[in-house]
Amino acid sequence: MEGVRVFRDRRPRYSLWIQGPPRSDQAHGPSTRYIERIQEEARNLFQGPPVSSKRLDIEIIYSTRGVRPDADNVSKLILDALKGIIYQDDSQIRTAKMVGLRLEVGFRARGFDAVWERLLRGDQFLVNIYDEVEADVYLVDSATPPSEKPSVLVLTIARPVSGGTPASGS
Repeated sequence: MEGVRVFRDRRPRYSLWIQGPPRSDQAHGPSTRYIERIQEEARNLFQGPPVSSKRLDIEIIYSTRGVRPDADNVSKLILDALKGIIYQDDSQIRTAKMVGLRLEVGFRARGFDAVWERLLRGDQFLVNIYDEVEADVYLVDSATPPSEKPSVLVLTIARPVSGGTPASGS
């Protein structure tokens, strides 16, 4: 169909399962073992130099019952641990998304049963790294009327052709 673009299923390039619950950078006690555990998992998965992509999206998913760490404090230790192994520099990260699934309240999630079963146990969490995929953003705010139907917006940035001159307006 003309004018319609189909996006492929969004799958991560790398997935790290980290043993234990995620830890906040505000937690008491040293974080050295926690960071080393994340780095060990990353090195086991990723051989070679860090990726050079400038469009990395990182998604950290964990489940919890009762007390849960602040999502914004969880990401810092994880992202710092991955630097130099998965990616070279923080400027390569386009988005970092934290998803804390509270098991004592309801929520909706899409995905694969085996992933859900691992998260449900609560003894590990998942870090997905997406590389060079289209940004998947739902553009809506609290003023959007409930009757408004979502549409698809595709923004394409034209790149200048090298070696040429700009076209004249004639």
